[in-house]
Amino acid sequence: MDAARGSTGSADGAPRTVRHLLHATDPGLVRLVGAAHTVGAICLTLAVLGALGFATPFLVAAGSSALVWSMVLTGPREGEQAVTHALGLPAALLSATAAVLLAPYPTVSGAVFVALLFVTVYVRRYGPRGTALGMNAFQMYFVMQFVPLSADQLPRLWAALAVAFGCGALVRFVLLRTSPDRSFARLRRSVRACLGDVAEALAALAGGGAGAGRERSRAGRITPLRRRLRRLHTCALMLQDGVEECAVPPVAARVRTRMTETDVRAERLVVMLLRAGQQGDASAEDFAHHLHLPGPGPRAAGAAGGGDVLAARLRALPDTLARGATTARTDTAAFAESSQAPAAAPASARPGYGRTTDGPPPQSLRPPECPPAVADAHQALTDFEQAAAGLREAFRWSPGTRTDPAAQAQDPAPRRPDPVPEPGGLRRPTTRAAVQVACGAALATVGGQLISADHWYWAVLACWMVFFNTSSTGEIALKGSRRVAGTLVGALVALLVAAPLAGHPWTALVLTLVCVFGMAYTAALSYTAATFFITLMIALLSDLLGSYTDGLLLVRIAETAFGVLCGVVAAVVVLPRATGQRTDALLADALRALADAVTETARRLTSPAADPAPDGPVRAAHTADRRVEELARSLTPLVHPVAPHRTRRRTSLYVLGLLETCAYHARVLAVEAGRGAPGGWSRSPAGALLEERARTLAARLEDLAEGRPGGPPPPTGGGPRAWTPTPDEARVLMHVRRMDDDVRAVAEALPAGGAGRPGGEPV
Repeated sequence: MDAARGSTGSADGAPRTVRHLLHATDPGLVRLVGAAHTVGAICLTLAVLGALGFATPFLVAAGSSALVWSMVLTGPREGEQAVTHALGLPAALLSATAAVLLAPYPTVSGAVFVALLFVTVYVRRYGPRGTALGMNAFQMYFVMQFVPLSADQLPRLWAALAVAFGCGALVRFVLLRTSPDRSFARLRRSVRACLGDVAEALAALAGGGAGAGRERSRAGRITPLRRRLRRLHTCALMLQDGVEECAVPPVAARVRTRMTETDVRAERLVVMLLRAGQQGDASAEDFAHHLHLPGPGPRAAGAAGGGDVLAARLRALPDTLARGATTARTDTAAFAESSQAPAAAPASARPGYGRTTDGPPPQSLRPPECPPAVADAHQALTDFEQAAAGLREAFRWSPGTRTDPAAQAQDPAPRRPDPVPEPGGLRRPTTRAAVQVACGAALATVGGQLISADHWYWAVLACWMVFFNTSSTGEIALKGSRRVAGTLVGALVALLVAAPLAGHPWTALVLTLVCVFGMAYTAALSYTAATFFITLMIALLSDLLGSYTDGLLLVRIAETAFGVLCGVVAAVVVLPRATGQRTDALLADALRALADAVTETARRLTSPAADPAPDGPVRAAHTADRRVEELARSLTPLVHPVAPHRTRRRTSLYVLGLLETCAYHARVLAVEAGRGAPGGWSRSPAGALLEERARTLAARLEDLAEGRPGGPPPPTGGGPRAWTPTPDEARVLMHVRRMDDDVRAVAEALPAGGAGRPGGEPV
């Protein structure tokens, strides 16, 4: 990996560069680029309007418009974003004009505000464009509540908004243009940074002192290793999502497969290290759970019995990846005698290239007197190095040309699954949320007027925001608590910052832009932090408008708390959807996606008529990963440290860990299935056995998704007595069996009712 070493520093704790940290912690620099778009649009808008002599209220209105629009404008392609951007200006003009004209009529203005909230949530069903236009219209109406303008000032307001949208377009599509090719290039750099981080964590795991202190040190390094593996996995999923926009299908398939293989090999290496550190003959897959289930994992391989050679190889791993070596070290005996790695044979000339086996590796990979578990860890390390080299080779194509010199024929684009129809009427999620928001906003409007006749809209905004990107009562309550916490902290900081800045408008303006950047950068990371920056920004804006008082912050806290309370009440009383119902539905989706992944793998290996695209199983495993991620997000209220039901929290974490382990097995199976031509097992006894086990596993997953946790009994057939499976066949069958064991453990852990059964206790 050409960029890994230069940006990670040494494995002995040397500080890494800011660029590396940004790429590793912000995959594809999505948050950084979004924050840059927002701040750039605001700065350019304020500069142009200031040069044209616009007054402060117009600057605030236009700057707020640029802020909101830059954050909500999304879309998979630049052309779609441009169309949405063109439609955004008329929506903003209509909303702002209505707010100004209705300002003298508070009752009518409040009713329109509530109606606009309903429309804003309702149009989310039309995808990113509907969401962006709805939020834009609502936010402009909201902004005009604290930027009072008269009807005769509307022409200048229209001009200011037009300038804001023009500056936003210039920043997004010209100055800081983000095409799919550039986004994918940033994702590649993030993958390299994450690989470097994993290598450093493995090197740190191999370091330390001796004896019990060394073991304790290693045990304390499992947690950061887990975190870095998760970052690598997140990058892998995002890269697989974005590659189709930049490359022809053959290239996209190769990159997707290589990325999945590298992700799997990294996790496999850690599994083998955990196994090598234990006594006995436990299977490697027994330790796969330790990367997903809560609690500390076992220690890694010690220095005895060949572990010192393994530790030396792990400490040299960051250098290996940084040099972008196309081959991996194989002669570990020679490596133990020298601090430099020997010259390696070509990857294609070595047995077991890109594969791991449960049996002992080739003799050239085994140090003298090396236990089988440590020898397997050596093989896993070699496989990881080779997978990273293969990913580097797959990255050697030019984004934007959508051509591949190595691809002579273009395979048809992969078939996308048909969208699942949403329920109609009040059962539709957007309709239900719109009704809930309207009811909560009506209550917040009345109560907010009693708290403050001038700032009642803060209560309405808080009520609306807790419904944004939430789908259950638990999520709404958790987001509301985070908004209140962020508001409290922001108000405390504002008391120390805003008052001393009175009479210093330029300093206040700079700090306001800093708050804008912080809000945009942390919005997807921590809602509490984003709310903190919003509260501080409001105090600074009030300073600029000359309306700041300490009492204003108390009103802000009271209105926010009341608005959150109104939102939670509406979610509980009006068309409620319990967290358990939401998690049950997503659990069923995840189980069905895992069943599809197993079925796709079996079809690829056993049927000559299977899809010729080599990444079909990889795409199915990718879908399963995304479904498990959605389930994990929905479980956040139940697994939060302050969740009141401790037993339910433990059960949720356990089930989620088992499903993540199942997703790992599905990725391994997908990589193995994509190695050869379709139907490679059709004439082997392993093919019939795989079909039987995959059919049983898929049926068990479907039964569990439908609320029938019993499922079929585990298969008992072992194939013909005279048949001995090859290492590849044994490996695939072993992962299917382990996945079946995990699914049966999920069924045992679920409470009565299971997934998808109404009335069952939520997970």
